[in-house]
Amino acid sequence: MAEGTGKKIVKGVAYNSAARFLVIAIQGVAGIVLARLLSSTDYGIVAFAAIFVTFLSQFSDFGIGSALVERKVVDQKVLNTAFTVRNLLSLVLIVVAVVLSFIVPHFFDTPHIDWVIRLLALNFVLNSFGFVSSALLRREMNFLGGNIALLVSTAAGAVVAVVLALYGFGFWSLVYSALVSSLVSAIVINIIRPCHLRYEFHRETVREFWKFGSYMFLAGLTTYVLFNTANFIVGAVAGAEMLGYFSLALDWGSRVPVLLGMTVLSVLFPAFASIRDDKAQLRKMYVESVRYSGFLAILLNGTLLCISEDFLRTILGAGTDKWMPALDCFRILCVYGIVRAILEPLGNVIVVFGDTKVLFQANLIASVVQIALLYPALAWFGVEGVAFVVLCSYALQYAIYLPYMASRAEIGAGIFLKAVSLPVFCSVSFVAVYGMFHYWGVGDSLPLIGLKVVVYAAAYVLPFSYLTDFQIVRHLKELTSARMQ
Repeated sequence: MAEGTGKKIVKGVAYNSAARFLVIAIQGVAGIVLARLLSSTDYGIVAFAAIFVTFLSQFSDFGIGSALVERKVVDQKVLNTAFTVRNLLSLVLIVVAVVLSFIVPHFFDTPHIDWVIRLLALNFVLNSFGFVSSALLRREMNFLGGNIALLVSTAAGAVVAVVLALYGFGFWSLVYSALVSSLVSAIVINIIRPCHLRYEFHRETVREFWKFGSYMFLAGLTTYVLFNTANFIVGAVAGAEMLGYFSLALDWGSRVPVLLGMTVLSVLFPAFASIRDDKAQLRKMYVESVRYSGFLAILLNGTLLCISEDFLRTILGAGTDKWMPALDCFRILCVYGIVRAILEPLGNVIVVFGDTKVLFQANLIASVVQIALLYPALAWFGVEGVAFVVLCSYALQYAIYLPYMASRAEIGAGIFLKAVSLPVFCSVSFVAVYGMFHYWGVGDSLPLIGLKVVVYAAAYVLPFSYLTDFQIVRHLKELTSARMQ
């Protein structure tokens, strides 16, 4: 791997890590405040409307963004065509969303869902204006610029949500927060990476986009089904209140893979693309990414799993049992977050090789399993059964991806298992510490919860660091020095 690319990767991870941890901190604080101010029904209404808007969003890109990053040559014609296609798609989707908003209330008795859908659909246009600039920042591996936009927009959205919730806007605070965040992101990202674009349409360029992005689109569509079918079934059958419990559990359980996606994995995609012909280097980078993805996922979600009862009652519920109906579901989805985080690096490798059909096949199989089992699971076991089906169906994708990696990148199941074995082995420490706290009857006040978090983290990090000869310390030093340069 070229030295310049290596430095860009290290700096990219440094910038992304610092920015994303700040974003997680902002979202975490805002999420805790909002969980205390809003009800599960408030969360459920917005989550149910978001299912329909998110479905339409699958048609807003068709893989054009990834094509701009992966494409060897990008000229003004290509940029203009991408901008034009994205804006046309956004306008069409807004019209479809408005039509959908009149239809949905006739089938689902969710209050105000019509106007929530219409307002959330405005994000299609807002996001389209920062689309090309964002893709170019990724292509140029200018991660600092993208992270500045992310931080500013996240902070703006969090402030709006909390202020409006304090003034009694209820679920509308979440809706207006999403719109403000998208608007601020588009403005900031165009200031950082201005593009002189005009409306232009070239059929050959569109065909090239479609050739690259068709299976990415299908993979995205099946990914949508994979991530949203559970929300739809719970909301349609059990109602907004139960969907609120499930969506909150899924949100917090999924924060680690989202964190990884916004830090390490977003850097690795252009990095993998730059060394796609060097299988040895690609294999080494992939194995390292899996090991550290597993380490971080088990550290964070393992700790969250162990303090789950304290977290829902004391931190989110302000000492009440407001969110306790989500406890078992939350615990299952913490494990789901670990499984998902370890699997995430595979997607980058597959896209780099251009084998997006594999993504589609894996997501399709998992989606079919979900569609077949979610309703029976909800009827027999409640939202806990839904969470278990989500976990198992996502893990099922390993059956597709591991044979592919063995044949395409010469990374067999043995190499993969070796990469994740150490993080999994060190997780035994959580069981020992949990038993110790349970035996001593340690309370659930905020200082004691903080103590538990520190002890859980130390009990996991120390043996992992020792068994890896403290490689993680050296990597952190590299990230710190890269940020300071």
